[in-house]
Amino acid sequence: MIFYSFSFLAFFLTMSLLFQFSAKIRRQRWVILLANILFYGYWDARLLGLLFGIIGACYISAIAYHKTQRKTPIAVCVVFCLSVLAVCKYSNFFVEAFCRSFGIANRFSLQIILPLGISFYIFQALSYLFDVKKAVIPAQTDFVKLAAYLSFFPLITAGPIVKARDFLPQLDRLHRIKKENVYRGISLFLMGLTKKVVFADRIAVAVNAVYQAPGAYDGISILLALIGYAMQLYCDFSGYSEMAIGIAAIWDFDLDRNFNMPYLAKNSSDFWNRWHISLSSWFREYVYFPMGGSRCARWKTYRNLLITMLLSGLWHGANWTFLIWGGLHGVVAVVSKVWTDSGKTKTRHAWACILLNNVVVVLLWGLFRADSLQEVLQIYTGLFRLNGVHYINVFVVVYLVLMVLGNLAAYYRNEGNAIEINLNLDRFRNKLIISVWIFLIVMFAYVGDSAFIYAQF
Repeated sequence: MIFYSFSFLAFFLTMSLLFQFSAKIRRQRWVILLANILFYGYWDARLLGLLFGIIGACYISAIAYHKTQRKTPIAVCVVFCLSVLAVCKYSNFFVEAFCRSFGIANRFSLQIILPLGISFYIFQALSYLFDVKKAVIPAQTDFVKLAAYLSFFPLITAGPIVKARDFLPQLDRLHRIKKENVYRGISLFLMGLTKKVVFADRIAVAVNAVYQAPGAYDGISILLALIGYAMQLYCDFSGYSEMAIGIAAIWDFDLDRNFNMPYLAKNSSDFWNRWHISLSSWFREYVYFPMGGSRCARWKTYRNLLITMLLSGLWHGANWTFLIWGGLHGVVAVVSKVWTDSGKTKTRHAWACILLNNVVVVLLWGLFRADSLQEVLQIYTGLFRLNGVHYINVFVVVYLVLMVLGNLAAYYRNEGNAIEINLNLDRFRNKLIISVWIFLIVMFAYVGDSAFIYAQF
Protein backbone atom coordinates (compact mmCIF):
# COMPACT_ATOMS: atom_id res chain seq x y z
CA MET A 1 0.00 0.00 0.00
CA ILE A 2 2.09 2.90 -1.30
CA PHE A 3 1.42 6.30 0.27
CA TYR A 4 0.25 7.84 -3.00
CA SER A 5 -2.05 5.01 -4.10
CA PHE A 6 -5.86 5.16 -4.10
CA SER A 7 -5.94 2.20 -1.71
CA PHE A 8 -3.88 4.15 0.84
CA LEU A 9 -6.09 7.23 0.39
CA ALA A 10 -9.21 5.17 1.16
CA PHE A 11 -7.48 3.50 4.10
CA PHE A 12 -6.18 6.79 5.53
CA LEU A 13 -9.48 8.65 5.23
CA THR A 14 -11.38 5.80 6.91
CA MET A 15 -8.89 5.49 9.77
CA SER A 16 -8.76 9.28 10.16
CA LEU A 17 -12.51 9.38 10.74
CA LEU A 18 -12.23 6.65 13.38
CA PHE A 19 -9.28 8.43 14.95
CA GLN A 20 -10.98 11.83 15.04
CA PHE A 21 -14.18 10.52 16.60
CA SER A 22 -12.36 8.57 19.32
CA ALA A 23 -12.98 10.69 22.38
CA LYS A 24 -10.55 8.94 24.72
CA ILE A 25 -6.79 8.44 24.63
CA ARG A 26 -7.02 4.67 24.99
CA ARG A 27 -9.49 4.43 22.11
CA GLN A 28 -7.14 6.42 19.90
CA ARG A 29 -4.34 4.00 20.75
CA TRP A 30 -6.58 1.14 19.63
CA VAL A 31 -7.36 2.95 16.36
CA ILE A 32 -3.64 3.50 15.74
CA LEU A 33 -2.93 -0.16 16.42
CA LEU A 34 -5.77 -1.24 14.10
CA ALA A 35 -4.42 1.05 11.37
CA ASN A 36 -0.94 -0.40 11.88
CA ILE A 37 -2.21 -3.98 11.57
CA LEU A 38 -4.25 -3.25 8.44
CA PHE A 39 -1.39 -1.33 6.79
CA TYR A 40 1.31 -3.91 7.54
CA GLY A 41 -0.99 -6.87 6.92
CA TYR A 42 -1.86 -5.46 3.49
CA TRP A 43 1.75 -6.09 2.46
CA ASP A 44 1.96 -9.60 3.90
CA ALA A 45 -0.30 -10.74 6.75
CA ARG A 46 2.04 -13.67 7.48
CA LEU A 47 4.66 -11.25 8.82
CA LEU A 48 2.37 -9.83 11.49
CA GLY A 49 3.28 -12.76 13.75
CA LEU A 50 6.98 -11.83 13.66
CA LEU A 51 6.23 -8.15 14.26
CA PHE A 52 4.06 -8.86 17.29
CA GLY A 53 6.52 -11.46 18.52
CA ILE A 54 9.15 -8.71 18.73
CA ILE A 55 6.67 -6.36 20.41
CA GLY A 56 5.64 -9.02 22.92
CA ALA A 57 9.24 -9.85 23.78
CA CYS A 58 10.03 -6.16 24.40
CA TYR A 59 6.89 -5.73 26.51
CA ILE A 60 7.62 -8.73 28.75
CA SER A 61 11.37 -8.12 29.13
CA ALA A 62 10.98 -4.42 30.02
CA ILE A 63 8.40 -5.20 32.71
CA ALA A 64 10.60 -8.01 34.06
CA TYR A 65 13.55 -5.60 34.25
CA HIS A 66 11.39 -3.00 36.03
CA LYS A 67 10.31 -5.53 38.66
CA THR A 68 13.68 -7.21 39.26
CA GLN A 69 16.17 -4.47 38.26
CA ARG A 70 18.28 -7.22 36.72
CA LYS A 71 19.84 -6.72 33.30
CA THR A 72 19.18 -10.27 32.16
CA PRO A 73 15.65 -9.75 30.70
CA ILE A 74 16.83 -6.73 28.66
CA ALA A 75 19.96 -8.52 27.50
CA VAL A 76 18.00 -11.62 26.44
CA CYS A 77 15.51 -9.52 24.49
CA VAL A 78 18.28 -7.52 22.77
CA VAL A 79 19.97 -10.77 21.73
CA PHE A 80 16.61 -12.13 20.54
CA CYS A 81 15.89 -9.03 18.42
CA LEU A 82 19.37 -8.99 16.89
CA SER A 83 19.19 -12.74 16.25
CA VAL A 84 15.90 -12.34 14.37
CA LEU A 85 17.45 -9.54 12.30
CA ALA A 86 20.57 -11.62 11.64
CA VAL A 87 18.64 -14.70 10.53
CA CYS A 88 16.21 -12.82 8.31
CA LYS A 89 18.70 -10.44 6.75
CA TYR A 90 22.24 -11.80 7.03
CA SER A 91 22.16 -15.59 7.37
CA ASN A 92 22.75 -16.38 3.69
CA PHE A 93 25.44 -13.67 3.44
CA PHE A 94 27.49 -15.13 6.29
CA VAL A 95 26.94 -18.73 5.15
CA GLU A 96 28.13 -17.87 1.65
CA ALA A 97 31.16 -15.98 2.99
CA PHE A 98 32.07 -18.95 5.20
CA CYS A 99 31.73 -21.45 2.36
CA ARG A 100 33.83 -19.34 0.00
CA SER A 101 36.54 -18.88 2.64
CA PHE A 102 36.92 -22.64 3.08
CA GLY A 103 36.15 -23.69 -0.49
CA ILE A 104 32.98 -25.52 0.52
CA ALA A 105 29.99 -25.90 -1.78
CA ASN A 106 27.14 -23.80 -0.44
CA ARG A 107 24.21 -26.14 0.22
CA PHE A 108 22.90 -24.30 3.25
CA SER A 109 21.16 -21.24 1.76
CA LEU A 110 17.78 -20.49 3.30
CA GLN A 111 14.77 -19.27 1.38
CA ILE A 112 13.77 -16.40 3.65
CA ILE A 113 11.46 -13.53 2.77
CA LEU A 114 12.95 -10.32 4.14
CA PRO A 115 10.18 -8.91 6.38
CA LEU A 116 9.12 -5.42 5.40
CA GLY A 117 10.68 -2.73 7.59
CA ILE A 118 12.39 -5.20 9.91
CA SER A 119 15.55 -3.10 10.28
CA PHE A 120 13.48 -0.08 11.24
CA TYR A 121 11.08 -1.56 13.78
CA ILE A 122 13.80 -3.66 15.43
CA PHE A 123 15.96 -0.55 15.90
CA GLN A 124 12.96 1.22 17.44
CA ALA A 125 12.46 -1.79 19.71
CA LEU A 126 16.11 -1.64 20.75
CA SER A 127 15.84 2.08 21.48
CA TYR A 128 12.90 1.30 23.79
CA LEU A 129 14.86 -1.40 25.63
CA PHE A 130 17.96 0.77 26.01
CA ASP A 131 15.96 3.75 27.24
CA VAL A 132 14.14 1.58 29.80
CA LYS A 133 17.45 0.23 31.04
CA LYS A 134 18.90 3.75 31.35
CA ALA A 135 15.72 4.87 33.19
CA VAL A 136 15.05 7.48 30.52
CA ILE A 137 11.49 6.16 30.23
CA PRO A 138 9.51 3.72 32.39
CA ALA A 139 8.62 0.22 31.23
CA GLN A 140 5.24 0.29 29.50
CA THR A 141 2.48 -1.67 31.20
CA ASP A 142 0.04 -0.84 28.39
CA PHE A 143 0.72 -3.32 25.58
CA VAL A 144 -1.47 -1.41 23.12
CA LYS A 145 0.53 1.78 23.68
CA LEU A 146 3.85 0.02 23.08
CA ALA A 147 2.49 -1.81 20.02
CA ALA A 148 1.09 1.44 18.60
CA TYR A 149 4.58 2.95 18.81
CA LEU A 150 6.62 0.03 17.47
CA SER A 151 4.31 -0.59 14.51
CA PHE A 152 3.25 3.02 13.72
CA PHE A 153 2.18 2.71 10.08
CA PRO A 154 3.74 5.87 8.54
CA LEU A 155 7.17 4.81 9.84
CA ILE A 156 7.25 1.03 9.67
CA THR A 157 8.16 0.67 5.99
CA ALA A 158 11.26 2.87 5.88
CA GLY A 159 11.43 5.06 8.95
CA PRO A 160 12.36 7.58 10.17
CA ILE A 161 13.55 5.68 13.25
CA VAL A 162 11.82 7.47 16.13
CA LYS A 163 13.18 6.90 19.62
CA ALA A 164 10.79 5.66 22.29
CA ARG A 165 11.32 8.68 24.54
CA ASP A 166 10.27 11.01 21.72
CA PHE A 167 7.15 9.12 20.61
CA LEU A 168 5.65 7.34 23.62
CA PRO A 169 4.85 10.59 25.53
CA GLN A 170 2.83 11.73 22.52
CA LEU A 171 0.53 8.73 23.04
CA ASP A 172 -0.38 10.07 26.47
CA ARG A 173 -2.46 12.94 25.13
CA LEU A 174 -5.65 13.16 23.12
CA HIS A 175 -4.96 13.99 19.48
CA ARG A 176 -7.18 16.04 17.27
CA ILE A 177 -6.99 16.47 13.50
CA LYS A 178 -6.69 20.24 13.44
CA LYS A 179 -6.76 22.53 10.44
CA GLU A 180 -3.21 23.84 10.88
CA ASN A 181 -1.83 20.29 11.19
CA VAL A 182 -3.67 19.19 8.05
CA TYR A 183 -2.23 22.14 6.13
CA ARG A 184 1.29 21.35 7.32
CA GLY A 185 0.83 17.65 6.60
CA ILE A 186 -0.43 18.27 3.06
CA SER A 187 2.48 20.64 2.34
CA LEU A 188 5.02 18.09 3.59
CA PHE A 189 3.32 15.24 1.76
CA LEU A 190 3.25 17.11 -1.57
CA MET A 191 6.91 18.08 -1.23
CA GLY A 192 7.84 14.45 -0.57
CA LEU A 193 5.61 13.23 -3.39
CA THR A 194 7.24 15.65 -5.82
CA LYS A 195 10.71 14.44 -4.85
CA LYS A 196 9.66 10.82 -5.29
CA VAL A 197 7.53 10.59 -8.44
CA VAL A 198 8.77 13.63 -10.36
CA PHE A 199 12.47 13.60 -9.51
CA ALA A 200 13.63 10.24 -8.12
CA ASP A 201 11.62 7.91 -10.37
CA ARG A 202 12.54 9.77 -13.57
CA ILE A 203 16.23 9.92 -12.67
CA ALA A 204 16.09 6.19 -11.88
CA VAL A 205 15.43 5.42 -15.56
CA ALA A 206 18.79 6.91 -16.58
CA VAL A 207 20.69 5.44 -13.62
CA ASN A 208 19.30 1.94 -14.17
CA ALA A 209 20.17 2.03 -17.86
CA VAL A 210 23.85 2.65 -17.10
CA TYR A 211 24.06 0.19 -14.22
CA GLN A 212 22.53 -2.60 -16.30
CA ALA A 213 25.54 -2.52 -18.64
CA PRO A 214 28.25 -0.26 -17.18
CA GLY A 215 30.88 -1.66 -19.51
CA ALA A 216 29.06 -0.24 -22.53
CA TYR A 217 29.13 3.47 -21.55
CA ASP A 218 31.82 6.12 -21.66
CA GLY A 219 33.20 7.99 -18.64
CA ILE A 220 30.88 11.02 -18.93
CA SER A 221 27.80 8.80 -18.98
CA ILE A 222 28.97 6.86 -15.91
CA LEU A 223 29.81 10.08 -14.05
CA LEU A 224 26.31 11.40 -14.78
CA ALA A 225 24.87 8.09 -13.56
CA LEU A 226 26.76 8.44 -10.26
CA ILE A 227 25.58 12.01 -9.84
CA GLY A 228 22.09 10.95 -10.87
CA TYR A 229 22.01 8.20 -8.27
CA ALA A 230 23.10 10.65 -5.56
CA MET A 231 20.09 12.80 -6.49
CA GLN A 232 17.76 9.80 -6.90
CA LEU A 233 18.61 8.35 -3.49
CA TYR A 234 18.22 11.69 -1.75
CA CYS A 235 14.90 12.53 -3.46
CA ASP A 236 13.54 9.00 -2.96
CA PHE A 237 14.38 8.65 0.72
CA SER A 238 13.86 12.23 1.84
CA GLY A 239 10.63 12.18 -0.17
CA TYR A 240 9.43 9.12 1.74
CA SER A 241 10.43 10.69 5.05
CA GLU A 242 8.56 13.89 4.31
CA MET A 243 5.44 11.98 3.27
CA ALA A 244 5.60 9.90 6.47
CA ILE A 245 6.14 12.97 8.65
CA GLY A 246 3.30 14.74 6.83
CA ILE A 247 0.90 11.82 7.39
CA ALA A 248 1.83 11.73 11.08
CA ALA A 249 1.40 15.52 11.31
CA ILE A 250 -2.21 15.27 10.10
CA TRP A 251 -2.87 13.01 13.10
CA ASP A 252 -1.21 15.59 15.36
CA PHE A 253 2.07 13.69 15.84
CA ASP A 254 5.27 15.73 15.78
CA LEU A 255 8.25 13.98 14.19
CA ASP A 256 11.66 15.51 13.54
CA ARG A 257 12.94 15.94 10.00
CA ASN A 258 15.16 13.15 8.69
CA PHE A 259 17.16 15.17 6.16
CA ASN A 260 18.62 18.67 6.34
CA MET A 261 20.23 19.63 3.01
CA PRO A 262 22.94 16.92 3.23
CA TYR A 263 24.74 18.00 0.07
CA LEU A 264 25.64 21.28 1.79
CA ALA A 265 27.75 19.39 4.35
CA LYS A 266 31.35 20.59 4.71
CA ASN A 267 32.79 17.32 6.05
CA SER A 268 31.91 13.75 6.98
CA SER A 269 30.55 14.56 10.44
CA ASP A 270 28.40 17.35 9.04
CA PHE A 271 27.07 15.04 6.34
CA TRP A 272 25.89 12.40 8.81
CA ASN A 273 24.27 15.10 10.93
CA ARG A 274 22.20 15.98 7.86
CA TRP A 275 21.64 12.61 6.12
CA HIS A 276 19.20 10.02 7.52
CA ILE A 277 19.38 11.92 10.80
CA SER A 278 17.31 9.38 12.74
CA LEU A 279 19.67 6.49 11.90
CA SER A 280 22.81 8.57 12.41
CA SER A 281 21.63 9.72 15.83
CA TRP A 282 20.65 6.13 16.72
CA PHE A 283 24.15 4.83 15.98
CA ARG A 284 25.73 7.81 17.70
CA GLU A 285 23.73 7.33 20.92
CA TYR A 286 23.56 3.54 21.16
CA VAL A 287 26.83 2.47 19.52
CA TYR A 288 29.37 5.31 19.29
CA PHE A 289 28.85 6.86 22.75
CA PRO A 290 28.76 3.54 24.69
CA MET A 291 32.15 2.65 23.14
CA GLY A 292 33.53 5.91 24.50
CA GLY A 293 32.73 8.24 21.61
CA SER A 294 35.32 10.99 21.44
CA ARG A 295 35.79 11.09 25.23
CA CYS A 296 38.75 8.73 25.17
CA ALA A 297 42.20 8.34 23.64
CA ARG A 298 42.44 9.56 20.05
CA TRP A 299 43.15 6.14 18.58
CA LYS A 300 40.09 4.78 20.40
CA THR A 301 37.97 7.60 18.99
CA TYR A 302 39.12 6.69 15.49
CA ARG A 303 38.40 3.03 16.21
CA ASN A 304 34.92 3.94 17.43
CA LEU A 305 34.24 5.89 14.23
CA LEU A 306 35.36 2.96 12.06
CA ILE A 307 33.28 0.39 13.96
CA THR A 308 30.19 2.62 13.94
CA MET A 309 30.37 3.22 10.20
CA LEU A 310 31.05 -0.47 9.48
CA LEU A 311 27.94 -1.41 11.45
CA SER A 312 25.99 1.29 9.63
CA GLY A 313 27.07 -0.23 6.31
CA LEU A 314 26.10 -3.70 7.48
CA TRP A 315 22.70 -2.39 8.65
CA HIS A 316 21.93 -1.33 5.09
CA GLY A 317 22.25 -4.78 3.60
CA ALA A 318 23.89 -8.20 3.44
CA ASN A 319 26.39 -7.46 0.71
CA TRP A 320 30.11 -6.78 0.60
CA THR A 321 29.36 -3.53 -1.21
CA PHE A 322 27.52 -2.14 1.83
CA LEU A 323 30.21 -3.30 4.24
CA ILE A 324 33.00 -1.72 2.17
CA TRP A 325 30.87 1.42 1.69
CA GLY A 326 30.52 1.73 5.47
CA GLY A 327 34.20 1.01 6.02
CA LEU A 328 35.31 3.65 3.53
CA HIS A 329 32.97 6.19 5.10
CA GLY A 330 34.59 5.25 8.40
CA VAL A 331 38.02 6.00 6.93
CA VAL A 332 36.73 9.34 5.63
CA ALA A 333 35.28 10.12 9.07
CA VAL A 334 38.64 9.34 10.70
CA VAL A 335 40.50 11.57 8.23
CA SER A 336 37.99 14.35 8.89
CA LYS A 337 38.41 13.87 12.65
CA VAL A 338 42.22 13.97 12.35
CA TRP A 339 41.91 17.20 10.41
CA THR A 340 39.59 18.64 13.09
CA ASP A 341 41.89 17.50 15.91
CA SER A 342 44.81 19.26 14.22
CA GLY A 343 43.02 22.57 14.79
CA LYS A 344 42.43 23.27 11.10
CA THR A 345 38.68 23.65 11.43
CA LYS A 346 38.26 27.16 10.08
CA THR A 347 38.55 27.92 6.41
CA ARG A 348 37.60 30.78 4.14
CA HIS A 349 36.86 28.30 1.38
CA ALA A 350 33.59 26.76 2.59
CA TRP A 351 32.45 25.94 -0.94
CA ALA A 352 35.68 24.06 -1.61
CA CYS A 353 34.97 21.89 1.46
CA ILE A 354 31.37 21.31 0.33
CA LEU A 355 32.53 20.39 -3.19
CA LEU A 356 35.23 18.01 -1.91
CA ASN A 357 32.80 16.31 0.47
CA ASN A 358 30.27 15.86 -2.34
CA VAL A 359 32.90 14.31 -4.60
CA VAL A 360 33.69 11.72 -1.93
CA VAL A 361 30.03 11.04 -1.11
CA VAL A 362 28.96 10.72 -4.77
CA LEU A 363 31.83 8.35 -5.59
CA LEU A 364 31.00 6.16 -2.59
CA TRP A 365 27.34 6.04 -3.65
CA GLY A 366 28.65 3.96 -6.55
CA LEU A 367 29.38 1.18 -4.05
CA PHE A 368 26.01 1.62 -2.40
CA ARG A 369 24.12 1.25 -5.69
CA ALA A 370 26.10 -1.65 -7.15
CA ASP A 371 24.88 -5.23 -6.79
CA SER A 372 28.35 -6.79 -6.73
CA LEU A 373 32.03 -5.94 -6.42
CA GLN A 374 32.47 -6.78 -10.09
CA GLU A 375 29.92 -4.11 -10.98
CA VAL A 376 31.71 -1.66 -8.68
CA LEU A 377 34.95 -2.28 -10.58
CA GLN A 378 33.21 -1.71 -13.91
CA ILE A 379 31.72 1.56 -12.68
CA TYR A 380 34.94 3.01 -11.27
CA THR A 381 37.18 1.93 -14.17
CA GLY A 382 34.52 3.14 -16.59
CA LEU A 383 34.97 6.69 -15.30
CA PHE A 384 38.22 6.80 -17.29
CA ARG A 385 36.79 5.25 -20.46
CA LEU A 386 36.89 7.57 -23.46
CA ASN A 387 34.92 5.42 -25.86
CA GLY A 388 31.58 3.70 -25.53
CA VAL A 389 27.93 4.74 -25.59
CA HIS A 390 27.48 8.44 -24.83
CA TYR A 391 24.27 8.78 -22.85
CA ILE A 392 23.17 12.10 -21.38
CA ASN A 393 19.68 12.05 -19.92
CA VAL A 394 17.99 15.45 -20.05
CA PHE A 395 16.16 14.88 -16.74
CA VAL A 396 19.42 14.24 -14.89
CA VAL A 397 20.90 17.48 -16.22
CA VAL A 398 17.79 19.59 -15.60
CA TYR A 399 17.21 18.19 -12.11
CA LEU A 400 20.88 18.65 -11.25
CA VAL A 401 20.57 22.35 -12.11
CA LEU A 402 17.37 22.61 -10.04
CA MET A 403 18.98 20.85 -7.08
CA VAL A 404 22.03 23.12 -7.21
CA LEU A 405 19.77 26.18 -7.28
CA GLY A 406 17.72 24.79 -4.39
CA ASN A 407 20.84 24.20 -2.32
CA LEU A 408 22.12 27.68 -3.11
CA ALA A 409 18.81 29.18 -1.99
CA ALA A 410 18.94 27.20 1.28
CA TYR A 411 22.60 28.17 1.82
CA TYR A 412 22.06 31.89 1.43
CA ARG A 413 18.47 32.30 2.64
CA ASN A 414 18.34 29.81 5.52
CA GLU A 415 21.97 29.40 6.56
CA GLY A 416 22.23 25.98 4.94
CA ASN A 417 19.14 24.52 6.61
CA ALA A 418 16.14 23.01 4.87
CA ILE A 419 13.30 25.35 4.02
CA GLU A 420 9.96 23.89 5.08
CA ILE A 421 6.92 24.86 3.03
CA ASN A 422 3.75 25.25 5.09
CA LEU A 423 0.88 26.75 3.13
CA ASN A 424 -2.16 28.19 4.88
CA LEU A 425 -5.01 26.90 2.74
CA ASP A 426 -7.45 29.45 4.15
CA ARG A 427 -6.00 31.87 1.62
CA PHE A 428 -7.19 31.64 -1.99
CA ARG A 429 -3.70 32.19 -3.36
CA ASN A 430 -2.36 29.17 -1.49
CA LYS A 431 -5.30 27.03 -2.62
CA LEU A 432 -4.41 27.99 -6.18
CA ILE A 433 -0.75 27.13 -5.57
CA ILE A 434 -1.68 23.70 -4.20
CA SER A 435 -4.01 23.05 -7.16
CA VAL A 436 -1.32 23.98 -9.70
CA TRP A 437 1.25 21.98 -7.72
CA ILE A 438 -0.90 18.83 -7.82
CA PHE A 439 -1.57 19.38 -11.54
CA LEU A 440 2.19 19.62 -12.24
CA ILE A 441 2.85 16.46 -10.21
CA VAL A 442 0.30 14.58 -12.30
CA MET A 443 1.77 16.00 -15.51
CA PHE A 444 5.42 15.18 -14.77
CA ALA A 445 5.11 12.09 -12.56
CA TYR A 446 6.86 8.98 -13.82
CA VAL A 447 4.52 6.01 -14.10
CA GLY A 448 6.50 2.83 -13.59
CA ASP A 449 8.39 0.99 -10.87
CA SER A 450 7.79 3.17 -7.81
CA ALA A 451 9.16 1.08 -4.95
CA PHE A 452 10.96 3.10 -2.30
CA ILE A 453 14.69 2.34 -2.21
CA TYR A 454 14.96 2.13 1.57
CA ALA A 455 12.00 -0.24 1.84
CA GLN A 456 14.45 -3.03 0.91
CA PHE A 457 16.53 -2.39 4.01
